[in-house]
Order: sequence, then C-alpha cells, then structure tokens
Amino acid sequence: MIDVSNITITRSQLLSTKQQLELTQQGYELLDKKRIALMQKIIELQDLVVEEARDLQQLTNKAQMNLARAEAFVGEGRVKSASLGNEYENPIEVEHNIVMGVQVPRIHSSPSRDKRAAQAASFNSTSTMIEEAGSAFTKNVDGIIRLADGEIQLATLMKEILHNTRRLKALELIVIPRLKAEVAYIRDELDERERSDHFRLKLAKDIIEQRNKRAQQRRAANFAE
Repeated sequence: MIDVSNITITRSQLLSTKQQLELTQQGYELLDKKRIALMQKIIELQDLVVEEARDLQQLTNKAQMNLARAEAFVGEGRVKSASLGNEYENPIEVEHNIVMGVQVPRIHSSPSRDKRAAQAASFNSTSTMIEEAGSAFTKNVDGIIRLADGEIQLATLMKEILHNTRRLKALELIVIPRLKAEVAYIRDELDERERSDHFRLKLAKDIIEQRNKRAQQRRAANFAE
C-alpha cells in the first residue's frame, strides 16, 4: 500500500509522476545493461585469475626446485650469503583504469625494478645455479604481482556489481511499483472526479429543466385564466 496523504490529485501531478516513472525505468534499463557488462568482465577476469594462479604455482615449484638444487651443489651457506648480497627493494606502481565506469586499481612492478635486479646480480654473481634460483624467484614475485593485480580488479568489480544489484532490486521492488501505484491512484481519482462532476452537471441540468418546465406551466395557467 502506498501513502496517499501527500499525493496531489491534479493533471500536472499525474504527468509529473508519469515522467518520473519513465526516467526511473530508463535508469533501471541502463543499470541492468551495466550489470550484464560487469558480469561479462568478471567472468573474463575469473578465467584470467585462475590461469595466473596456475602459472604462479608452476613458478613457485620451479623456484623451490632451483633453490634446492643450488643449496645441494653450492651449499646452503653460500646461497644465503648470495641472497643477502642481492637484497633490493621491489617497488610497485599503482594506477587506476576506468572499467564500465568503475575506477579499478591496477598494480605492476616498477620498470626500475628489473634494472636494479640486473645490477645486483652482476655485482654479486657467485654461481650459475644461484643466479638461476634468483631469477626463478624474481619471476615468482612477478607472478604474485600479476595474480594480485587480477584479484584486486576482480574484487573491485564484484563490489561494484553487488552495489549495482542492490540498486536494481530497490528500483524493481520498491521505487517502480510505488510510482506505478501513484500513477494508477491519481488516474483513478481524476476519473472519479470527472464522473462526479459529470453527474453533478447532469443533475443540475435536470433541476434547471424541471424549474423551467414548472415556470412555463405556471405562465400557461396564468394566461389561460
């Protein structure tokens, strides 16, 4: 049931409510199209994240195998010493892209990271096996960053589609039915007023005709006398 206490029963209000209903329905259609587009993008990202997770697992396994081989042939002490000598920061850059009207954060390694890593390796190279292990773990970190990038995008779009779905439900279940009910109520009330006005006009016309008829009868009687 709608609250009719604040509804103005006029033709202009009926027109205004109809226009509001039309705009709301158009907004609903646009939001629904956005929801579909977001779903398609989310499905694409889900496939990408699954693939990145699979690649990361392979990179992790390879890095661990290279590390174990280096420790076995070179010695754990030399591997630890080389790792301490090759410490460097792994800067990450964050930017934002617009996807379906949504600001989505993207992360990736800074271009300066590869240069610093190459310099560290050249100054601290002790063994081919250690270099291979270090390179494998560098690729492993890259895989982690790629996976994190995909997961952040996915989480952002999932949050947006949940918000979009709540708005759609509110329009579908609350706003649009209320506006339709208001339009129907105002139209019915105006129709009822029109019928009442027509009935009153007809009644008034009948009363006037009866009065005129009695007046004519009185004049005719007076004339006959």
